[in-house]
Amino acid sequence: MSFEQLMQHAHDIRATATAKALEQHGVREAPKPGDPPFAPRPGEDASRASIVAGFADIVSLFEPFAMMPDPATFDGPILDLLNGLQYLAVGVKPIDPITGHPLITNLVMDRVGASESYLEEWTGDAADAFRSDLVHPFLLIVMNQLIGCSVLRSALMAQRALWVSAREDIDKVAHATLTALDNMGHCGQNTWTMSWTIVSSIAAVAAVPISAGTSLLGEAAALGTATAVTAVGAAGQVAAAYQVEPEKETTYHGETAEAVIEQMRHGVNQAISEIQQGEQLIAAALRSVSGTVRQSRRAFVGPQPKLLDATSRTVFDEWYLGRAR
Repeated sequence: MSFEQLMQHAHDIRATATAKALEQHGVREAPKPGDPPFAPRPGEDASRASIVAGFADIVSLFEPFAMMPDPATFDGPILDLLNGLQYLAVGVKPIDPITGHPLITNLVMDRVGASESYLEEWTGDAADAFRSDLVHPFLLIVMNQLIGCSVLRSALMAQRALWVSAREDIDKVAHATLTALDNMGHCGQNTWTMSWTIVSSIAAVAAVPISAGTSLLGEAAALGTATAVTAVGAAGQVAAAYQVEPEKETTYHGETAEAVIEQMRHGVNQAISEIQQGEQLIAAALRSVSGTVRQSRRAFVGPQPKLLDATSRTVFDEWYLGRAR
């Protein structure tokens, strides 16, 4: 069975459950068009209508799952953010701080931090501010931006993993239901177990410290070196996960078609709950990161150079270019 056939499975479940319930209750299926009518039995038409109505919701229960996002749609944005990581990669042997995968150092970025020697002849307040506010912390700010980019990429990877697992789990619900309907009436109890992988496909990542310090954080300096961001990612691709929910297992039992379908409904609701829980994990991590970035903006974005305030009449004042003419 495959997820692409989910709605066909839903129709098969409804047809099989209806046929099994009619058989168990001793009710004949309605004559097909063109067949001679059955000899009437008291109450049979009403019993048949009740049985059919009892399974009428099955197809609609699976319809929302058929409209779940295609995991492949996340591949493009994930690749774009990987390119962003490569652009922001600085230092010796840079790595993706969430997945632990190595990156190739961007040599152009590395050169910016060594530009101070070219500015030795520039004096004045603007020069001092440029060196202290932009040149000195440049690589640290870039490293923090790399962390932010990695957090976004990991969240997309977690989303992709969530929808991969959601497709697998709802397909297992359909498969297990059809198997249980087929097994009714066999020797032994009709029991089956479902394992849930949706939440366990997401890993909560240990807090990643950002490059902090009074010169970087400015108004947020009080946060100090304890400032960090938390993230989520795909459990199979995260290097330092400290919290991965174990797979859940649920046991179901049903000896009648009605009981089996009621257990199927519980399975569908469990799948919905798992998806919602996974989405909440991702959303909570992103909200936390957003708050950290807002509180520590100076750690992620350097201040504007004072030269931007200069005019053609003031640009060579001591406040701006000083003696560098």
